[in-house]
Amino acid sequence: MAAPRGTSKQTGISWRSLTPAPMILLQGSEELLASRAFETVRTALRAGSEFEMIRFEANSYERGELLLASSPSLFSETKLIEVRGLATMNEDFLNDTLAYAKSPAPDTTLVMHHGGGVRGKKLLDALKASGAIQVDCQPLKKDTEKIDFVSQEFRAAKRKLSAEGARALVAALGSDLAELASACSQLMQDTTGAIDQDMVDKYYGGRVEATGFKVADAALAGRADIALSTLRHALATGTDPVPIVATLAMKLRQVAKVAGVRKSSGQLASELGMAPWQVQQAQEQARHWKVDDLAMCIQLVAEADAQVKGASRDPEYAVERAVTQISLAARR
Repeated sequence: MAAPRGTSKQTGISWRSLTPAPMILLQGSEELLASRAFETVRTALRAGSEFEMIRFEANSYERGELLLASSPSLFSETKLIEVRGLATMNEDFLNDTLAYAKSPAPDTTLVMHHGGGVRGKKLLDALKASGAIQVDCQPLKKDTEKIDFVSQEFRAAKRKLSAEGARALVAALGSDLAELASACSQLMQDTTGAIDQDMVDKYYGGRVEATGFKVADAALAGRADIALSTLRHALATGTDPVPIVATLAMKLRQVAKVAGVRKSSGQLASELGMAPWQVQQAQEQARHWKVDDLAMCIQLVAEADAQVKGASRDPEYAVERAVTQISLAARR
């Protein structure tokens, strides 16, 4: 089964489509996804008959524990064995699990999490060869992956989240997946009906991560008053100007890539390595721009980038000047 969108390295299926199996291998360092996978299996087993759960840490495992845990129960209960820390497994766990993989116990689900690294490669290869279900728990690095994660959170709860709301939520909290998931849950608990960007901004609009995108979007649309007021508030409350300049540069490059190109957002997304919504937004912003003005502003932001990284004694003035010039250029 192919992994759905939202996975980072296609190392297996998504935890969302996971069902109990004799052996399940969770691969990747994203603890939230691993925790979701463990809980998905537990929930599925609870829906059936009663089961016994046993947990091990692979680095403190003692020889024979897996054989004992998977032995038939007096009451013929289904068993769930959860093992964490395969990346630091000891030799006893390695040897016992290599033997177990050749003949998994009936009525037993063994779920193991390997957070990454080369330790235990022999076991990982053996588990894959034995038909263990592989689940992708790699970190979500791209904004498109995080936006898809957020959208699926709301979809699973049968709640509606607008595309702009999903983008705003990722912009505000996308640096930590656990925090992002918690924010989704909080929004769903605290609100009713559809959730849009205004609702997200009401709850999380003050977050530092969102500032650069708000400043850049307002500047590229020629809304100098909003761009500058947002920027000055951010700087006054201690926001570093470096990521704001980086976001300005990224947004300008995206507009430059689509300016004057007569192709659909889908075609351009594939060619440029951008998400369709990013292309659509850049196309809308490109309507405010002339090619010469774009080139001038890209150079201006490159100079501002050097200034906020030490070439100027007043980095805040440098970024404010860049935002002002971009806003004015967009309005010409």
